[in-house]
Amino acid sequence: MSCGQHFKVAIIGGGPAGIGVAVGLAKRGIGPVVLIERRAEVGGTPMGYRKKPGGVPTFVEWTRGRVVFGEELAGRMAKRLAKTDTTIRLSAQVTQIDPAEKRLTLLWPEGVCDVTADAVVLAAGAREQTPAEKGWLAGARTARVGFTRHITGWLDGHGLLPARKPVVVGSDLIAYSAAAKLRAAGSDKPVMIDRRRSPSAGLFERLFFRRWTRPDWSGDVTAAGIKGDRSAAGVQSSDGQDWHGDGVMICGELVPNTELALLGGLAVELPSRQLQLARGQALSEPGWFAAGNVLGGFHGAQWCYFNGRQAARRVANFLE
Repeated sequence: MSCGQHFKVAIIGGGPAGIGVAVGLAKRGIGPVVLIERRAEVGGTPMGYRKKPGGVPTFVEWTRGRVVFGEELAGRMAKRLAKTDTTIRLSAQVTQIDPAEKRLTLLWPEGVCDVTADAVVLAAGAREQTPAEKGWLAGARTARVGFTRHITGWLDGHGLLPARKPVVVGSDLIAYSAAAKLRAAGSDKPVMIDRRRSPSAGLFERLFFRRWTRPDWSGDVTAAGIKGDRSAAGVQSSDGQDWHGDGVMICGELVPNTELALLGGLAVELPSRQLQLARGQALSEPGWFAAGNVLGGFHGAQWCYFNGRQAARRVANFLE
């Protein structure tokens, strides 16, 4: 990819939503298209959940009616992408955008490069809230304090158990998934705490993960802090209740990755960081669209893929 190259469509993000956009555009004969992904492979977060004996499948593949490992689901999506003529740029980070000119500034292994497009799709996904964003959890980020994505790296990337006695902060589907993965890897029964009175994960989701774990639940925690100076030693509430452990995993409650939109001046609601949509999946600037979890809320990988396909249709209508 040469600097100054122009594309019909540029897609920011190579996860399920970005792949869905690229596949949808290819089926409509729209090109050239470039997909920009900051990781070294496409597939996004699901690709990091490797299939292995004794592992925990956590991704619902609705079209096949089963629960699979993220690597399986994302791998099938990546194969569809490989059949298109999409230009794929890996290990490339979009550092700046110009919404009016539809110009993207990329930092990638060959240096800094600008590209332009007739339309741009933001498919950058979402991330978990930090303790400060949660508003009820204080304390330093010491050793053995991590997010769900770190659990995958520790377990699958390095074969390490991050905590023998984990304290899981959060109670949604992501938190139960993290607790199950830790238990399956050899941890003791996890402790789960949240400010909610009852877990936010649905009954069916909790029943599914009972195969691996039934966390010790504590709800209605209004204020708490992470204990430990150099390494996490658990969590203590403002009323003195202690949850001892040797690792704290902060899970769930996703926030859209809308930093680029904010920097570029696209309309974003604060403090929720939700993109303001003009109509459908179109953003405040003509020719800009969004797909997947960057739209806000939490959705599974296959939903994000089909939402990307839907965004491709909207982009095609714009380009006509």
